[in-house]
Amino acid sequence: MPENRYDNRVERFHSLSAENQPNGITFELLQPMLMLSPLGYVITAMNGKDTRIVFVNRSFEEITGYETNEVIGHNWQFLFRDDHHQAPLRRFLEAVEQKRQYTEVVHNCRKDGSLSYTELTVYPILDSYGENIYFIWILRDVTFSIEAEKKLTRKLAEKDKRFSAYMKHSNEALWCLAFDPPIPQDDPQADQLRAVFDRGVFTEANDAAARAYGLEKGIDLQGRPLKYHMDISASDNLKVISSLVHNRFLMENVMTHEKEVDGSDVIAMNNITPGITNGAVTHVWGASLVITELSIAQKDLQQSKNELAAKSKALEEKNIALKELVAHIGLEQKDFKDRLMTNIKEIALPSLERIKLNKGEEAYIDLHRRDLENLASSFGLKVNDIRIKLTPREMEVCNLVRNGLANKEIAEILKIAVHTVEKHRRMARKKLGLNRKNVNLHSYLNSL
Repeated sequence: MPENRYDNRVERFHSLSAENQPNGITFELLQPMLMLSPLGYVITAMNGKDTRIVFVNRSFEEITGYETNEVIGHNWQFLFRDDHHQAPLRRFLEAVEQKRQYTEVVHNCRKDGSLSYTELTVYPILDSYGENIYFIWILRDVTFSIEAEKKLTRKLAEKDKRFSAYMKHSNEALWCLAFDPPIPQDDPQADQLRAVFDRGVFTEANDAAARAYGLEKGIDLQGRPLKYHMDISASDNLKVISSLVHNRFLMENVMTHEKEVDGSDVIAMNNITPGITNGAVTHVWGASLVITELSIAQKDLQQSKNELAAKSKALEEKNIALKELVAHIGLEQKDFKDRLMTNIKEIALPSLERIKLNKGEEAYIDLHRRDLENLASSFGLKVNDIRIKLTPREMEVCNLVRNGLANKEIAEILKIAVHTVEKHRRMARKKLGLNRKNVNLHSYLNSL
């Protein structure tokens, strides 16, 4: 643009009158406001493709480091020095050429050479004559925001890298279950429970999570619905998911019963935390530890404990019975001893006494021998049962009858009359219940 023509354009821009403006606002009225604005303002005049600066405010000077007298009359693109090929700037130049409003973030150089980022907005305007086109440029320094965003992006990338490494090498099953559409937390809990099964899809998973379901790689689990591995009809699963919804999708150490791809049981201990946007659950992250073998071992151990307790109880009962048996045997032994002593006293000793009183009657020794043999036989044990029924004399008579002695022989041995022997025999039969039975007393006594 010829210099004198540009000077005329600047002069005309500053001399715009209220009569020439449709709203009656002149540049003189706007200039104080523009000068005090925290945003950088630039006004350029355009002739063909050449645009030159005709006005800048103080904020422009602060943002770029250039003073007003250093930029008036210069093409605004000098701010970009050798960086005219950046894509945002190319898009911006295209909008300028098409004389349309446009906003773009571009990076440019300050006067001191430092790099800055500027949100640049352009508004095309016509002067009151309709001959020349002006542009109003608004600059906002966004360097701090861009740098902070880049720093945050780097940190997120580093964290993502570390998290990816952790997911890859972790022994825990790490996974993300997403819900599309999200589950509103103000919905009835029954609807939320159903939505977990109907909408839950694995979107992230490491290899450990995949192996938990019988798959090889984490990518094999991604895209698989939750209902492929968890049966909603199972009471245990209903309780778990109901608790999850009740606790607003945040749970620690919750046990789930799921299925591998081949239908095998999977038991896992899970920690779950939700992602919530605008009151709706978009996803949940989970860290799980497969405890199938441990759970089975615990069940087997508990079963073994129960069986051992049952056997211990049975053994204790047997020990009690054995103690009772031993005690009973002890009583029987004592009873046997008492019986034996009684029989010796009531049967053997009287015979010995007969031998002592009847010297020279050695024949009675054989009888005494048989009496002692009887004490060691079943008769010696059983005769005590009838002892309580018979008198000592009657027992003496019965013992001699059992040994085959006749009444006369018994009378001689006992030094009593024969009829007395017969009397004792009748009383013994009566007491033993043999009166009305055709049973010989000798046979009966030998049958004991």
